[in-house]
Amino acid sequence: MTTAMLPLLARSPAARIVNVSSGLGSIARMTDPEDYFATRPPLAAYVPSKTALNSLTVQYAKELRSRNILVNAADPGPCATDLTTAFPGLTRTAADGAAVVVRLATLPDDGPTGGFFDEHGPVPW
Repeated sequence: MTTAMLPLLARSPAARIVNVSSGLGSIARMTDPEDYFATRPPLAAYVPSKTALNSLTVQYAKELRSRNILVNAADPGPCATDLTTAFPGLTRTAADGAAVVVRLATLPDDGPTGGFFDEHGPVPW
């Protein structure tokens, strides 16, 4: 989809690509015994797909940097959605999670590219 949209993005004066990832896609967090994510049960499809998306984000950022298209990954955090009904007690809304996506989609021209961010800032790869 990203490749198909590149001709349109190239015509934009402020093109941004924001991939919606997850903290679960952070290898650093998943392997840190002190991190909450390291204690989560294994998910053989979802977690590797987010890790792969993070890697793809970096590759697109490298490719598109010279065209001034910023590419980043966003971790919206755990939100109460239809996907997370198995996790009762979540109080963050989808709008709460979308805030980091909107921030990255509206970065100034000198904003970061090739990064992974949540609402607090950079997330370790």
